[in-house]
Formats: sequence, C-alpha cells, structure tokens
Amino acid sequence: MLEAVDVRYEYPSGKVALDGVNLQVRGGEVLALMGSNGAGKTTLMKVLVGLLKPRSGKVLLDGRDVHSMPTKEVSRAVGYVPQIADSLFFLESVWEEMNYALRNFGIGDAERRVESLLERFGLGGLRDRSPFSLSGGQKKRLAIAVVLAWDPKYLLLDEPTLGQDKAGREAIAETIESIRGEGRGVVVATHDVEFVSELDPRVAVLSSGRVLASGPASEVLSDEGLLRAANLLPPQSVVISRRLAHLGVPTTHRVDELVSSVARILRCKSRVGERG
Repeated sequence: MLEAVDVRYEYPSGKVALDGVNLQVRGGEVLALMGSNGAGKTTLMKVLVGLLKPRSGKVLLDGRDVHSMPTKEVSRAVGYVPQIADSLFFLESVWEEMNYALRNFGIGDAERRVESLLERFGLGGLRDRSPFSLSGGQKKRLAIAVVLAWDPKYLLLDEPTLGQDKAGREAIAETIESIRGEGRGVVVATHDVEFVSELDPRVAVLSSGRVLASGPASEVLSDEGLLRAANLLPPQSVVISRRLAHLGVPTTHRVDELVSSVARILRCKSRVGERG
C-alpha cells in the first residue's frame, strides 16, 4: 500500500497546497486524482514519491515512511512520470534513456525489455533519435516507457493523456490496465474525465488541496454537484444517458454501457413494431 496520512504541504510563499490529505492506493488498483489546475494533484504526486516533504503528516510505502528510506529504494518501488516529460531526459538518444535506470538498478535482459516497451508505445523506429527532438506526445510515451522499464511496484502518472492522439491514449490506457492486472498500483493525476471514465478506476476529487470525495468512478463521475464544486465537467456518457433517461437508459459514465443500453432499447422497440 502507498498511503498519504493527514498530509499537509505549504510552498515557501505560504500557500497551502495540501491540507490534511488522506489517501491510499493498493496493489492491483488504479486511483485517479481529479481536479482543476491548482487543486493540488501534482503536489500530491511529488509528495507521494518523496520529492517533496510534507510540513505535517507522512507518506507510507508498504508501511514505511518514505523519508526514512534510502532514495534509491523509494525510486525503485515508486515510478513517477511528471507532466512535463522533458524534465526526465538528459541523455543523447531514446535507447540510452531507456537503458540508464536498468543499468543503475542492475536489471538484466535489458535489450529485450527496452525493445518490447518501445514497440508498445509506437517508438520502435526512434531508438537513435534525441528524446528532445520527439513530439510532445512521443516524449510523454517515452517517459512512461522509461519508468516502466524497471517494473516499479507503484506507477504515478501526471496528466498522461496530455498531447496524445487516439492511438497514444489507447496505448496508455492498455498499459494501465496491464499494470493493474499484474497486481501493481497506479495513480493517475488528470482533469481528463473522458479518459478516467474509460479506465473505470477509484476516483479522488481534489479542490484547494483537500479531498472532496473518494469512491468508485460510477458514483463520483455521476455526481454533477461534486464535479461542479471541483470545476470539472461530467463525461459525455453521463450527460447523454441522462438526456435519454425518459427512454429507459440508465445513467452511466461508460461509453460501452451507454451504447449497449441504447442498442437494447432499440432492439426492443423494433420487436414491438414488428408485432404491430
């Protein structure tokens, strides 16, 4: 379990970024941190990975305070992909970036692992390119691949869909599902409600450094009052399903469930029409 216990963080200016945050993410779980800009999502991610030390409260990594652990041990267990991918790069080629951490952690079978990840994220033909010459979407996918290379127990992704096209979003979503299936924990900080509705994770809504609510995506993403309070819009599937409620369509945050419900109703109406 990766856990924030009554965490409070203030910037040197005195601005309170996190105000008594309590959250947990377990192995095999995806937790989406949602909120508008300035809600505290990125600050919380940095606190969880040990980059920032809370003014009060603590972060526990499998029961141990991260600030009492060696930095290398925390980094090996908790992989963090920042919102701005460039801040992760410092070497001359994609291939070198992918191999650097593997050498530091003494992880074998590096070549096979690197080739597999580059192919998964559509970067297979770019191994000799400078990471700084890639597009914004490619940089973010490379950053995720770099961190995944050493198989961290927990993966923290800050705005992973930023700059991604449809194929990129699908690759990231599939990767998150794969990691969840392997029993590892994933934390995604985002204001992209459509992406979250596809993942169907547990959702924690942040506003002004506080957790307004935490629960299943089906409950949180259907609560328009809560989303309004956090300056978020509901998924289009929620909006559409509510407009079709008079036809018997149940409210849902998932596109596949909405399509299935509408198709079922249309089939029923077609049968009634045939019987005349």
